[in-house]
Amino acid sequence: MKLNLNMNVFDAALNRLQELYEQDHTIVVSQSGGKDSTICMELAIMAADAAGKLPINVIHRDEEILFPNTYEYLDRVASRPEVNMHHVWAGQPVVNVFNRNNPYWWIFDETIPREEWVRQPPEYAYQIEEKNINALVTKDRFPTKEGKDLLACIGLRVQESPNRRMGLFSSKGHITKPNNMGTKYLRPIYDWTDGDVWKAIQDFKWDYNHAYDVMVKHGRSKNKLRIAPLTMTTAGIPDLQLAQKAWPQWFDRVCHRLDGIRTVTQFGKISCQPSRKKGETWEDCFKRECINDAPEWIAKRAKHVYQKQLEAHIRANGAIPFPQINSLRANPIGSFKKLAMATWNGDPFALKCNALPYMEPEEFREGSGYWGGKPTF
Repeated sequence: MKLNLNMNVFDAALNRLQELYEQDHTIVVSQSGGKDSTICMELAIMAADAAGKLPINVIHRDEEILFPNTYEYLDRVASRPEVNMHHVWAGQPVVNVFNRNNPYWWIFDETIPREEWVRQPPEYAYQIEEKNINALVTKDRFPTKEGKDLLACIGLRVQESPNRRMGLFSSKGHITKPNNMGTKYLRPIYDWTDGDVWKAIQDFKWDYNHAYDVMVKHGRSKNKLRIAPLTMTTAGIPDLQLAQKAWPQWFDRVCHRLDGIRTVTQFGKISCQPSRKKGETWEDCFKRECINDAPEWIAKRAKHVYQKQLEAHIRANGAIPFPQINSLRANPIGSFKKLAMATWNGDPFALKCNALPYMEPEEFREGSGYWGGKPTF
């Protein structure tokens, strides 16, 4: 259900921020370099100025590999007198779904020559030990007065996904309960649309990441403009294909840095899926691609998922053979075809196969540590 606030979304967001600044809470804007966090930052500057609370706190965790122009924009942010910039890097592992041998790569990897990094962190950046993203905004890093809240301001907008809308409803407002670090999340622009975002940038002539201009010139529609890590899911393939044309030198560095990037850019999503040979059943394909010819860690997980699915199938359907293509019941992976699709890359974050644990970075690099729950390195 929508609630009419009798004001436009700009004024509503500004009021949300200004009220918190006037109450002397500590606000830290999480700046990814994307358009939504840019809006949050500019609104926070306006609200803090009105409340006499400048400069504002801004934090960015370096991802090493984001579109060109992103870190140039963040350098400009850091130079602004209204901003107290915390540009940090943690060396955390990140999923690379395009590499079946090792599903992780490490930000600013200290085990390889620094010249092989796609770029170097800026001089004003500093390294932190905490790899859990929830530990970025803490009271140790951002001292907060007794009885006041520490809030991480994020550019979440419910227009972008139904799950985000449901998350907002479940938290009953634009401010969440404290996380395990005692930090609340503040979502001042949750009700904005893409059009609202670009109108504000245009009307106020705010600086922004000019990677968006390059994307538009290459035909990207406004509702698909995104600045995000490129290797977490196959959703990053169109971005890699765009980057190959738009920033060829940068793209070559990324290909040198990470295995699988050039192949997936050339052949698309089909290169990240099992390939069924002529005359093969999907059962044959699953066993060949995901068990017999797969890296050991993938084969182990594929066998585990198959066993769990087979047990569930027998309980529900008795002696009926396990389906080749279509599940007999509402089961997202209840056939050999769906099993092959779900387990081909090992599903390291267990996004498709709930029966699987998360793959621990420690299993691929000694000393990398364990998730200890939901992966949030």
